[in-house]
Amino acid sequence: MLADAHFALQSVFPDREVQLVRAWMSRPDWLQAEAPALPEPVRGRGLPQVRDARDLLEQPHRLAILSLLPAVAVRALRHSSGDRFLEHRGLRAQWCAEEAAAIDATCTVQAPLCPQAAAAALEPIIERLQQRGAAVALTTAFRHVQEPLQHRLMGGPPALRELVRRTNLEVARLSQRTGCFVLDLDRPLAERGGGPLGADCFGGAADAAELAVEELVALIADALPDELVSVGAQ
Repeated sequence: MLADAHFALQSVFPDREVQLVRAWMSRPDWLQAEAPALPEPVRGRGLPQVRDARDLLEQPHRLAILSLLPAVAVRALRHSSGDRFLEHRGLRAQWCAEEAAAIDATCTVQAPLCPQAAAAALEPIIERLQQRGAAVALTTAFRHVQEPLQHRLMGGPPALRELVRRTNLEVARLSQRTGCFVLDLDRPLAERGGGPLGADCFGGAADAAELAVEELVALIADALPDELVSVGAQ
């Protein structure tokens, strides 16, 4: 929903230099460890390596926006080399059949984190960013889920909608513990509804994107009231 946010922000702040950096981040529990190179079918496809993600977090930012949703909703793969990466839909869509087969043959599936574990792993990262002078915000996820729900089986994982609800609760708790801001995408989108907006927890365009940008502008005005130099969104 924030894919075109740079142009919207530049129009809202025409007299300021706005730099928006987006990255599909690795899971927060991976950012403390050394990471080997990515397997060949994954290289050069817009997916940051764990070490690249860690380097990005070490760069100076005025505002860093982080999301817990990938860590709790997207399955992870561990390659035979030891590397781990998130297999989001956009990444797999770029693979040809041979590449997908090679990945499946050389990778094992790692279960996503539970919301509490994801929040606990992200907390020291938030504190480190804050210590370096960055404002930090966590984004909530839209509770609407268009994909068929994974109905809970006895002893099985919760449905995606329940995971989103628990994740948003952890965002509120983490904000209370660290003092970070919250980019609340769930509230304005829920007021309009996922069906009319054509949006779900993984995003949307048109009116949904417009609402998301409005919330982002409000966050910037709150977090950076006097000086907007660059905005780092991850």
